Amino acid sequence: MKRKDWFVVTGIITSGVLIAFIINWSLTHGNIFRTNLSNDSWLSFWGSYCGGIFAAVVGYLAIIYSNRNSEKAIQQQEKQLKHQQIAKKLDEYNACLKNNLDLLNVVDIIGIAVGVDYQNLSSIKRDICRKKAQIYATDLQYRYVFEVDVPREKTALDLKYDEIWKKSRGGLSDLLDVELNLIERINQNHYDISLKGNYQQRLEILRHSCDDKHRDERLSEIQSIVLEIEHLDERISSYYKDVDILQASIKESSNKLMFDVKILFDLSILLIKEKESLSQNFTR
Repeated sequence: MKRKDWFVVTGIITSGVLIAFIINWSLTHGNIFRTNLSNDSWLSFWGSYCGGIFAAVVGYLAIIYSNRNSEKAIQQQEKQLKHQQIAKKLDEYNACLKNNLDLLNVVDIIGIAVGVDYQNLSSIKRDICRKKAQIYATDLQYRYVFEVDVPREKTALDLKYDEIWKKSRGGLSDLLDVELNLIERINQNHYDISLKGNYQQRLEILRHSCDDKHRDERLSEIQSIVLEIEHLDERISSYYKDVDILQASIKESSNKLMFDVKILFDLSILLIKEKESLSQNFTR
């Protein structure tokens, strides 16, 4: 029992004894109450009286122990609920960090633009656009799980991770933009070659035409087509150079991204350990 309980029990017993003393004194010396009860009746009365005191003490102890057991059960349930909530939060942290790293998988990103040809340009472009949309969705999940925009005290690891994540996210978006430019350049080259063929066919028709009536118009159109073909030839001849530049840019961007992802991976491990440590301290 607690010290307070001893005081209450002692108070109940002391009060009972004091009341008994007053009753006995009143009957024996004070001549206040007159009674013709026999000794057996008084013995029965005092036995019931003592039993009442004992019942009061036992009843009080039963009530306080029942209440304390209920409080302990409630506290245990609250502790278990907090533990479950913390475990769920840690699972969300782990899943969020894993999704961030999965998004930044450089091998998969570079693989999108490997073996590009005109037959699969549309499919590759859809994959790149889908990846860019995934950046936004993954960032929203990260900001929600880690409460980035909530005004709260953030640890040094939180701030460092957020800095590198923003840098990596931007680097991934830039890399995907370069890959889109590569797709567009391949698509443009195919269109230029096709257009040049059409111009050449038209040029042959105009050169072998015997219509002297529209001779000036024909010569003007021939000159215009020749200029267009020259322009197309310049763009077609620079195709491989442009592709090499874009591929070099892809390689450079991917190397930078890989470096940032390595830092992000190390920070993820440290961040999880920090969250687990804080959670253990919280549940103690």
